Amino acid sequence: MKSTLLSIGLAFGFALSLSARDSLQLKIEPDQRYILRGSPQEVVVKIDLTAAPSVKTKRLPVNVAVVLDRSGSMTGAKIEKARQAAIGVVNQLTSRDTFSLVAFDSTVQVIIPAQPIEDREMLCERISRIQPGGSTALYEGVERGSAQLERHLSENKINRVLLLSDGLANVGPSSNEDVSGLGRRLARRGISVSTIGVGDDYNEDLMAGLAQASDANYYYVKDVEQLPNIFAKELGQLMTVVARDIHIEIICPEGVEPIGFIGREETFNKHKAVVTLSPFAASQNRYLFLKCRIRNDDAAKEQEVARVKVSYNDELNEGKNQTATESVRVAMTDSRKEAASSMNAEVVAQRELQLNAIAKDLAIADADAGNYRDASTKLERQAAHLDECAAAAPAAAQAQFKEESANLRGRAKELEKAPMSSSSRKAMQSESYNQKNAK
Repeated sequence: MKSTLLSIGLAFGFALSLSARDSLQLKIEPDQRYILRGSPQEVVVKIDLTAAPSVKTKRLPVNVAVVLDRSGSMTGAKIEKARQAAIGVVNQLTSRDTFSLVAFDSTVQVIIPAQPIEDREMLCERISRIQPGGSTALYEGVERGSAQLERHLSENKINRVLLLSDGLANVGPSSNEDVSGLGRRLARRGISVSTIGVGDDYNEDLMAGLAQASDANYYYVKDVEQLPNIFAKELGQLMTVVARDIHIEIICPEGVEPIGFIGREETFNKHKAVVTLSPFAASQNRYLFLKCRIRNDDAAKEQEVARVKVSYNDELNEGKNQTATESVRVAMTDSRKEAASSMNAEVVAQRELQLNAIAKDLAIADADAGNYRDASTKLERQAAHLDECAAAAPAAAQAQFKEESANLRGRAKELEKAPMSSSSRKAMQSESYNQKNAK
């Protein structure tokens, strides 16, 4: 595959632009181009992937299973909007696609077995008859939904479970680890699970963990009126996939200690890590932040920080496998001024927003443990840190820093006198999830 190499500075960082015909563009940048010589230094590298706009008239077929909570708490507007959302999915699919619907309460029922979209009226009529009642057998619901997908599972289809629930899993396996383990097993079979939590009574850690295990999307829905739009957004992404089976291999050379990825669980084994991402929709952007410690040899003029290889199936080029390999370097300097002036303001700003998500997670953990004042103090300090960051941030990022700082202070004030409300916890956890996973 042809690739074009663009240097940043004096070849200290590199951006790789794949050819205009390819569906993914890779850009690699360090947070600074020069580091001080003489002692170990930390460097953060942003690995950025952006999908091309879709110019295809033909798309991959979609194999989708809606797994719908119909427990007693779904009575009223929740079940009505959930039915509307599922009907909206049916109306957007074609005869090339496969649809199934599983409903769960105390028991699990396959309302619509996996089938091509042929008789829309019949499918919509079945969905419209779903009524709430009973408890919440979430685990088995997802299992049965994935089993429907497997009846038509194919590498040439986009296979996705859409799970909607408003309550706690209380029938069958219900721990976060059990449900995340299910998500990991499904991911290995090529199935991802997007989760949609409705209201303030569901287990957000469980729903987010399931989505993260298969690198899918997680939504916190306060207003049930949003449900049809969220389902439409999910389906829109599935129907505009331009790249899939994406694997990012990162290798750090001798002299560089990989500390890890900010906000992600993947780890290094002998200086090597592999990150697998779910399919990219047209124009979608996702990124990783790799944190490293450079040994810093006094005699060296520059140091390679990491080599990155991306492989994927290019749906703009008939599903052909594409690969690209590039490296990122930094240079050594004895000048503190030169090192300071070499900071990449845009990467630094984005790095700080990623770290802000970690700060939120830590505050949530404190609040969960009953340490409300500690959580409040952490959020106040983080807000003050973001104010400092805003002063040096590019203009485009300054408003985001200020908005987030105000958000943190509002949450900190809430925690001064009382536990964090369920809605605030869910909102903050959802914000953190989407920032860490570049969603």
